[in-house]
Amino acid sequence: MSKRRWTIDVALIIIVVALGVLVYLRLERLFKSWRDNDGTPASVETTDIEGDFSPTLQARVDIAKQEEVPALDFTLQNLEGKIVALSDHEGTAVLVNFWATWCPPCRAEMPLIQAFADRHEDDLVVLAVNVGESETVVRQFIDEHGFKLTFLLDPSNSIAELYQVRGFPTSLFIDPDGILQATHIGELDEALITAYFQEIGVRK
Repeated sequence: MSKRRWTIDVALIIIVVALGVLVYLRLERLFKSWRDNDGTPASVETTDIEGDFSPTLQARVDIAKQEEVPALDFTLQNLEGKIVALSDHEGTAVLVNFWATWCPPCRAEMPLIQAFADRHEDDLVVLAVNVGESETVVRQFIDEHGFKLTFLLDPSNSIAELYQVRGFPTSLFIDPDGILQATHIGELDEALITAYFQEIGVRK
């Protein structure tokens, strides 16, 4: 009986030691990640679905400029019931803006996007993709504010999921060759949108 108890005790000690080693290795990786990211753990999420960003996050690119990554084509219905494809605009710079009427940063940046679209109507297309809302809600918002962008409806979130949208607003900057040059999560200001447009060949 004592021999059996001794065997169980040894097994428990081995298990405890093994768990201790695993915990140590996990902590070591965590601290290494912390050091490599200038004190920010790699697992920390920096955005939420409502677009609640700190000032420092608004001023940086959350997804850096891509290297020759073609934008994924998609088709959605506009407010007139017509099917619009991203590929319809090949040869022209495109801003795809994922937004919602309930999102304050989305509402705040929309006049700026409209102003840039008006200024560059010959060499820029803006596809404003509303995510998860009905045509009635979107049309009421547009009529209230007088926007004239190309508004598309994504009521099932299918295109937002295709592009792995993590927060609103999210803006995709696509050059005339159909290459996704940058993705910005959060509200755009004039300096940011000017810099992004320069990346896709749209200049003042």
